[in-house]
Amino acid sequence: MTILRPAVFLSAIAALGLVGTPLLASAQAHHAADWVQPPPGGPHGAPGHMMPPVPPGVTLTAAQKTKLKAIFDKAHQDEHALRLEGRAIEDKIRDALSAVGDLDRATLTDLNGQENALKAKVSALHLETVEQLHDLLTPAQRQQGKETMDKLKVLHEQMKALMGHPPEGEPDDMP
Repeated sequence: MTILRPAVFLSAIAALGLVGTPLLASAQAHHAADWVQPPPGGPHGAPGHMMPPVPPGVTLTAAQKTKLKAIFDKAHQDEHALRLEGRAIEDKIRDALSAVGDLDRATLTDLNGQENALKAKVSALHLETVEQLHDLLTPAQRQQGKETMDKLKVLHEQMKALMGHPPEGEPDDMP
């Protein structure tokens, strides 16, 4: 019942970016702002791979970079607090499930409600952050980002078409 994973924040931003907010996604992290250094990870968003906050080719001014850093610092702090709260709820759920005797379903229902409310807070935080990123860019930068995102989407679809579906069967049956 984990509700908050370390990569949830970036995954949500990336998903929103692909849906229409051209602020995220590119495996080419070296095109991001100078101060953004992705952690080690695979070339296709493997665990630990951070997406850049703006698409490649969109150049930020020094003032925008400063604001972007402030946005992410605040979002990181806020999400960290929510993650701690989520872990506390998970611990209470685990304790309730491992208690000796009858299961206290009322407590579990209450904890489930708290967990769902926390998930809503996390989603709201992600949306707020993406809105701030959107407002940070000029209309020309947003247009440039949209064009880049559209090209990346087409390339991604081409890669999927070339690679096809993974083979079915057990891992031992694979070549």
